Amino acid sequence: MFKEIRNKPQALFWAIALHILIVAVLLLSFQLTDRPDTAENTAIEVTLPEGTLPPEEPKTSEPERTALTATQDTSPAEVPPTTNTDTEAAEAAAAATAQAEAQRKALAESKVEAAREKAAAEKAAAEKAQQQAAAREKAAAERQETAAEERAKAEARRRAEARAETRRQALAEEKEAERKQALAASKAKAEASAKALAEKKAREKANAAAEAAAKAKSEAKAAAAAEAKAKAKAASEAKAEAAAKAKAEADAKAKSEALASKKAAEEEAQLAADRERWKAAEAKRKAAEEEARRAAAAAAGPSNSDLSSARAAWKSAVNRKIKANWNKPAERFGMSATIRLMISPSGGIQRFTLSCDGSAAFCESIKAAVHRSDPFPRPEYKELYNDTHVIKMD
Repeated sequence: MFKEIRNKPQALFWAIALHILIVAVLLLSFQLTDRPDTAENTAIEVTLPEGTLPPEEPKTSEPERTALTATQDTSPAEVPPTTNTDTEAAEAAAAATAQAEAQRKALAESKVEAAREKAAAEKAAAEKAQQQAAAREKAAAERQETAAEERAKAEARRRAEARAETRRQALAEEKEAERKQALAASKAKAEASAKALAEKKAREKANAAAEAAAKAKSEAKAAAAAEAKAKAKAASEAKAEAAAKAKAEADAKAKSEALASKKAAEEEAQLAADRERWKAAEAKRKAAEEEARRAAAAAAGPSNSDLSSARAAWKSAVNRKIKANWNKPAERFGMSATIRLMISPSGGIQRFTLSCDGSAAFCESIKAAVHRSDPFPRPEYKELYNDTHVIKMD
């Protein structure tokens, strides 16, 4: 009933208005109706139908009209009792009042029901809002959980990529070591061949130089013997001439003696010149032998022991320079890093990788130290530029 009233409030309004109008008409009719005058009015007899009247029930609507049969009495006028009319009016007024009261109660009940339903609706709305807030909080929590899962997945991917990179670097290092080993073997073989060829050429050159020296020495000795023989012959001739001209003039003798002295000096000078030429030839031979030895050594390249010593010294110098340029952060307990560095022939960075297990400040300080150390110390041998420096930082 209340739902029907709530759904159709206009019907309730018109029903209440109709009942109020009926009550007003009844009250107005009672006030405007004149009292019956016994002297003027004709008595009317009211005859009710036979049978027992049913008990009167409470009326919630307009009272039904009872069928009355009125007959006019032509008998002498009698004074009708006035109490019946007053009673009926009172009953009608009471019925109207009861009906109005019932309508008022119904309206009040409908208002109470409407208020109760409104409170229920507000409560439902509040519960719905609370549920929506809980749903939003749950959605936010789910989003946070999803974001945390995404971050965890991203971290897992990063670690997997780091492990893959580590494996890739290890494989690359193994391949590089194999390549270097093959290169070293090939280089050692080439060095051995070059050394053997250089030694052969050196021996041939030394033999040629020795032969040339021996030939020069023999020629010098023959020249000296011929000169000595010529000198002896000249001396003999001079002596014979001197003997023949012993008694020659003093000037001729003096001239002959002077000539002999001059000739002796020239011969001595010639001998000295021959000795110098021989010394020069010997020095030239020795220089040629030394040059051949140096050329053979240069063609053969540095020995493995020389390379090992030079490599150790070079790596130590690079390590010292990087650590000297490292501004160590205050917080580095438990942190470590590994530098892999290749240096170009110009002394710059050819390739640089850093495996760092520490804070961002720790890793950045190591990168800065490496870049501040450019240019790096240079090795003694150019063959060492292919080396990769592995430096631990902690």
